[in-house]
Amino acid sequence: MRKNKVKQRQNGDFFVGVVLYDNLDRIYLIKEEDKNKIGKDRWNLPGGSVNLNEGLVDAALREVWEETGYNCKMSSLLGCYLCKKGNKSRVYVVFGATLDKKARKRNDPDVKVGKWFKKEEFLHLSADEIVHPDMQLVYKIAIEERGLPLDSVKFIDYDTQ
Repeated sequence: MRKNKVKQRQNGDFFVGVVLYDNLDRIYLIKEEDKNKIGKDRWNLPGGSVNLNEGLVDAALREVWEETGYNCKMSSLLGCYLCKKGNKSRVYVVFGATLDKKARKRNDPDVKVGKWFKKEEFLHLSADEIVHPDMQLVYKIAIEERGLPLDSVKFIDYDTQ
């Protein structure tokens, strides 16, 4: 992972989210500054924009490291959503990941707080407390190991082939 966050041009149409869980099936969620007016001070998955010329898995790894300070191992593709807000539509791709190493200091100043939730605690959060109820669905898919293998996600650069 990069140690310094370098501002890159983003591909404004693609976002990633990560169900980061540990060996106790706890999930790590964040609350962050809500520049897109979606979260409204609710718990969300770590994630964010995909930079130009960046693969989806690479973007997910980078976003987890920036927003949580954790290194993780991506394990599966959990879901793909077309999200609409106003006149903008975006593709949101959700991955499952397991904790790989202890946390370092997160370096995304927009993240206000991060917290590990126990399985039952998370599954009983109300819709008012989380960004979207499908977060609970993709979490269940992740811990039950029902996601698609990562090799089903490819970054194809036709300019270099």
